[in-house]
Amino acid sequence: MTQKHSSLFLSILRIVGGILFWQHGAQKVFGWLGAEAASAPSPLWMLGVLELTASVLIIVGLLTRPVALVLLIEMAVVYIVQFMPRGAWPINNGGELSLQYLLVFLVLLVVGPGTIAADKVFSRCGSALRSLNRFTPSTLTLLRLATGFLFWQHGAGKFGMLDGRVREFPELQFFAGILEFFGGLLIFFGIWTRPVAFILSGEMAVAFWRSRLPLDGNFWPIEDSNEKAVLFCFVFLYMMATGQSKWSIDWLYSRKSKKRALSRA
Repeated sequence: MTQKHSSLFLSILRIVGGILFWQHGAQKVFGWLGAEAASAPSPLWMLGVLELTASVLIIVGLLTRPVALVLLIEMAVVYIVQFMPRGAWPINNGGELSLQYLLVFLVLLVVGPGTIAADKVFSRCGSALRSLNRFTPSTLTLLRLATGFLFWQHGAGKFGMLDGRVREFPELQFFAGILEFFGGLLIFFGIWTRPVAFILSGEMAVAFWRSRLPLDGNFWPIEDSNEKAVLFCFVFLYMMATGQSKWSIDWLYSRKSKKRALSRA
């Protein structure tokens, strides 16, 4: 059932990702959401205008592929220039969020906008980039590998690795670390992808709402550093819908099962 509606889950990921990304443009241009506005027309202000405009197009699903290409390039440049010199591990160099956005924009570039999008009405939009559809299996594999790796870092940090603080039993963060450490590995290697992705999506949803209690009046995730949790939540939800990707344990097991069935037929 989830495989059948994977395009709908992709639309949900696109809309949520666009709303989250809009926050960054709003901060740079208007000084909203607890930030100071950049002075116009500085390069940072112009970057904010790009993020505001592009995020609205992503939300409505108009010119999705070309806009996703532009934002993918922006996130790659930001990560290479700003964060990569600080160290190799994304969780420590501060660039994890940029990589998360990069992955989301890569999926939108290759796979498309999903079912609910203005591009479905204006069907010729981004037609030159539709040939990228053939790279969908490889893109979903990259999404699984990168997301599993990024998520694993949080579990590793809770066990004292990567300069993290050890969480002791029976702290709630100890159990979260177990989910993140082993769940990240299972996602990376593609073992029981659907159920694991569903559980991890639920964990991120609980983590997000738990941090909101008691309510502090902050509506936007960027205001209380919950953006990563929201992105992880909806990326895992999309992975639950798409299921196994190429070069995973699930995929290899499925191929062997099919061969056995054919040999018996």
